[in-house]
This record gives sequence, C-alpha cells and structure tokens, in this order.
Amino acid sequence: MAVRHAFILAGSLWETARFFIVISLLAQLFRAAGNGGPGIIPWLLLGGSGNLLVAVGGFMLSLFPERYGEMIGFLRLGKLLSLFSFLLLMLSGAALISARTEVLQIGPVVLSQGAVLFAVFIFDLLFLAALIGWRPEKRSSLPAVP
Repeated sequence: MAVRHAFILAGSLWETARFFIVISLLAQLFRAAGNGGPGIIPWLLLGGSGNLLVAVGGFMLSLFPERYGEMIGFLRLGKLLSLFSFLLLMLSGAALISARTEVLQIGPVVLSQGAVLFAVFIFDLLFLAALIGWRPEKRSSLPAVP
C-alpha cells in the first residue's frame, strides 16, 4: 500500500514540475516567434493553472486516501485530457514547429523541445498508469459488532 501512495505522490510532484516545464517551453516558443514580450508569462500561467488541480489532487490522495479516494475519477479524467491535448498537438503538426528548437546544450549534448515533449509524454503515461491502477480502499459502513 505504501508503494501505491509513493507512486501517486511522485506523480503529483511530476505534475507540478510538468506545469512549469510546459509553461517554460511555451514561453520560449512565443519568444522565438517574436510574439512573446514580458507580459506573456502571466497569460500562460493563467491559462495553464487548471493543470495544477491534478497535482494537488494527487497529493491529497496520497496523503489522505480514505478521505479523497472518491476523486480518483476526476484525477484520471484530468490526466487523460492533458494526454489528449498533447496528442492533438502532435497530430496537428504544431509540435513540429518547435521539435528542433534547442532548449539546453551541455557540451556536445543538445536537448531539443521535441525530446522534452517526448519525456513529458512518457512521464504522463506513467502517472496515468498509477492513477488507473489505484483502487479505493474499502471503508466499512457497518457498525462494529461487540
């Protein structure tokens, strides 16, 4: 049982990191296109802040599974929606625009936005697997018999 809670907690921490990674990639993309002045970051934060609900929900579920076990369906739906929007990004070809954009270079190793997006997708799939594998703990609604 502790392993399940650890996976959900790790997924929740991933969701928090994912939020800032995706916002950073979008800001870099807008700046490269010439459309991103200093005022673009608050708009991106405003538009993406709903994704933090999955992070907070996963955190609450991992700490208090009996109390928040009923919201697992909403967490699964939120994760599925983020994966669906990622797939739409890929199918529309919009991800190809930034796939070759360099994010980080350490010596001869170059990290592109496409590689970062692929890693985000893999970690999202892992968190979705943890959410799908979660089974609510059974609560006894019957009073104890003396």
